[in-house]
Amino acid sequence: MRSILPFVLLACLLAGCERSAPVPVAGPPNLPRLRELDFSPFAESLDGIGSRRLAKIDRLVAPMTIPAVQEALVKGELSSEELTLCFLDRIRRHDETLRSYLELNPRALDEAREADRLRAAGEVKGPLHGIPLSIKDNLATAAPMHTTAGAEILLDHIAPADAKVVQHLREAGAVILGKASLSELAGSLTTEPPGYNAISGLGVNPYRANLPVSGSSSGSAIATSARLAMVSVGTETSGSLLSPGASNGVVAMKPSHGLVSGEGIVPLIRFQDSAGPIARTVTDAAILLGAIDETETDYAASLDAKALEGIAVGVLRKAILDEETNAAFWLTRIDEGLARAGAKAKDLDETFAEKPELLPVIFLGLSCDTLPYLTAAGAPVKTVAELQAYNEADPARRIPRGQNMVDLAVRVLGAIREDTGVTEGGMDQLYEEAALHVREGMAAILARTFAENEVDLLVSLANQHSMLYATAGYPAITVPLGLDETGAPNGVTLIARPGEDAKLLAYAYAFEQATVYRVEPEMD
Repeated sequence: MRSILPFVLLACLLAGCERSAPVPVAGPPNLPRLRELDFSPFAESLDGIGSRRLAKIDRLVAPMTIPAVQEALVKGELSSEELTLCFLDRIRRHDETLRSYLELNPRALDEAREADRLRAAGEVKGPLHGIPLSIKDNLATAAPMHTTAGAEILLDHIAPADAKVVQHLREAGAVILGKASLSELAGSLTTEPPGYNAISGLGVNPYRANLPVSGSSSGSAIATSARLAMVSVGTETSGSLLSPGASNGVVAMKPSHGLVSGEGIVPLIRFQDSAGPIARTVTDAAILLGAIDETETDYAASLDAKALEGIAVGVLRKAILDEETNAAFWLTRIDEGLARAGAKAKDLDETFAEKPELLPVIFLGLSCDTLPYLTAAGAPVKTVAELQAYNEADPARRIPRGQNMVDLAVRVLGAIREDTGVTEGGMDQLYEEAALHVREGMAAILARTFAENEVDLLVSLANQHSMLYATAGYPAITVPLGLDETGAPNGVTLIARPGEDAKLLAYAYAFEQATVYRVEPEMD
């Protein structure tokens, strides 16, 4: 069967397909949530602990990493129950504005109390024991929480079992605060704007309301940045971890393909979807990755402030200058950080102009991966066209900001079927061929870039090269660069070879420790 990729790229161009970069948010205010956050299971405990104690815990925990919190728990300076109440109080005070949560876990306090009970009995499951965190709402959770991917069509869906990642978190003793908001259907519904879904509305940047939050793991990044969770687990298909991480001033990492199980993730492109950590520090990201991956690696143990000394680093300067309007400011910070960390940096002229086009594969994934999930969950749709029609039947409730990606997908998928003669039910083979073809192409480009330039690390900005590293299955991490003159955050992105996740975290830690660029958002 002949390749569909050249035709699909042409179809996208003819349809006016253009991937939009994050832009300042404008438009109507947030609509009411389709499901309000329910604080009733915690109301009595929140009232009982009192505002003075909550404020004291908040001040104590604000500057802490996970190891420091664990030390405070060991010393008895606070309990997991109190820590969880502190985060719930912050959610109660701030999330109606920020919209970083879709739903709270009604059993969160029960989980925290169980963590305290086990600790008192001398049983600590690991560094995440008793630590409150959030998880993106495309990670399946069994009852009582729902799994919606932000879509009205899944509003009442309860998955039959936890995703593998969620199982690992429970085994590690973590306290799940709730489900984080996201760009609906992992960004495949609309790009206007990223960070929006029909159930919780539009996520809001904690640094300033008119700044972009990006997507699709927007809620995870917002909640972590604003300290509405200690850390969070998001997912990425292409940029969905690193883009909101950079936009909201936090660390975010897309691990090597296959390092974290995809079982139980609402799929977009099953060949490259990956869960990963979002945290305020590299240390916390390393600890979280160690809990959710499929190995026994202690990533935090390998963190080294001198890890970048003498390391050959290729800065993708030309590409950054071509794509970023404020490139000079951010490149100065990157250069200073690499120099302080002792890296041997050199500029690369690579712009990757000949890279394969990913967007057609996203549309095929929406058709062949996402829609079957919706159907199996009981949604009354089997095709992308049926999803489009379902949403159009009640647009004020289901798609108040439109569905431009779904509209384009319907046109492109129809053109694919017409050109190839393949029926709706026969698209799976075309999809797999296209996805693997693009993956191989992206991986070949990156392998060549590392080899020909004799570097151990590539340096980019935010998610500029997410299409390359994510599709190829390479690990990447973004580390905060602080704020520009307008008060907007951004992040440097480091890309390593597959399987070098521990090295990548060590490099990121070295950059972070050499710079300490991150600035906390100003919140009461």
